[in-house]
Amino acid sequence: CLLLIPIVSTVYVYDCEPGTEPNLCIVNSLAYTPGQDPLPQVNRSNTVKRIHLNYERFYYPRKTLLSVYDKVLHETILRSPPNVAVINCRLRTLVMPRELEVGDFLNNVIKVVETEPAQSYNLRYLDLSHNSLEDLRNLSVLVNLQTLKLDGNEIVEIKAETFARMSSLSILTLGYNHIAKIDLKMLPTSLSTLSLMKNSLTEIDFSSVSFVTMREVNLENNRLKVLDVASMMRAFPALQLLPIDYNPMPKDEAHRIITELDRHNVTYQINVDRASDSDSSCDSDEYEIDGVCFRTSVLGSRTFLKAFVLILLGLVLLGVFGLVARWIWYEMRY
Repeated sequence: CLLLIPIVSTVYVYDCEPGTEPNLCIVNSLAYTPGQDPLPQVNRSNTVKRIHLNYERFYYPRKTLLSVYDKVLHETILRSPPNVAVINCRLRTLVMPRELEVGDFLNNVIKVVETEPAQSYNLRYLDLSHNSLEDLRNLSVLVNLQTLKLDGNEIVEIKAETFARMSSLSILTLGYNHIAKIDLKMLPTSLSTLSLMKNSLTEIDFSSVSFVTMREVNLENNRLKVLDVASMMRAFPALQLLPIDYNPMPKDEAHRIITELDRHNVTYQINVDRASDSDSSCDSDEYEIDGVCFRTSVLGSRTFLKAFVLILLGLVLLGVFGLVARWIWYEMRY
């Protein structure tokens, strides 16, 4: 007689704990893999509009509990919240939910954002800062975006089709990437804020473009040696803030730019207190004009310091190798 014992898989139920806002709840360490059976469940109130999937990397430094955010996770497990935050969990793939309105996916390792060309998306706010994105083509269908943050990725170039249909985009941040050249004609004219800080820009052409609502442009820490302020002000007539610190500009060019910005009442300092500080905050290979630090060369002091340390380390290793070789030769001789 053969006794058959049914095996019942246990469904893991996660509590969505109340957050700091009435419509926010937090799910801790939710584990999900596409195709798993049974699916985990989330116990949450129907009044919740924003769900934060929280992962404590201190407790799970080597284990990835969530690598894919897809339709099953969003619709079946989380029950389609309009606002989602998945931060610092080593998420690799994002399959964009159609109903999502606000998405915070910063500080992951996302390389792929999957969208459907024929689909419409409700997304208004998307933060993909500090991920591993190189190709932005799949973002072009997110035509309702108002804010898009792409700082700290692996972006090298901006293609014309990426932002062509984003007519409502107001805030675009592209800082801390590897962009060496940008054509402003490829960007939506609806922009009010544009960040290009910490890239590799050597020049910007402001001719033949008009951004009448642009108020903030961040060009800090690029490789700009000149800046046509007159042409820029024609392109951005409402400009109020233009950080230009840490660009390798000659002193006469930097003086001219600062003077012209003052004449147009454009602020060039984010930290206004620094200008009133009696002690210069600039490094030894930088000079200061009206509280703004400009580099004297494309390579900053940190780069020189790193090179010096590497050279010193190489000399030490070479010396050690020489002593060892001399000792071996001496032993073999005698």
